[in-house]
Amino acid sequence: MYITSVDRVEEWELDVEGALGVKVKYLLHERMGAKRLQLRVFIVDVGGHTHLEKHKHEHEVFILQGKALVRGGDAEVIVKEGSVIFIPSWEEHQFRNVGEEKLQFLCTKETIE
Repeated sequence: MYITSVDRVEEWELDVEGALGVKVKYLLHERMGAKRLQLRVFIVDVGGHTHLEKHKHEHEVFILQGKALVRGGDAEVIVKEGSVIFIPSWEEHQFRNVGEEKLQFLCTKETIE
């Protein structure tokens, strides 16, 4: 078993072309024994956004705080605290903070591809 607090996990700037004002904390990953999934928390500044991407792995997302415009495929939807989102494999997606506070969300990622 592995237990920690989100406050004790190092925060990293997401240094990816197309991302703006995004930080990530890798809460659970392979070094902690999680062999199939990663659990991450993303923090997006007001006006910031993740990069537009698509890939083999799927995502399960839970909005902790804030308001976002989520692009998934051809759809764009406003989500807020408490929203739950599933992004299937190969669906193009992006999160834009359209609120007046930081956007925070939990996101899983498969580690085996």
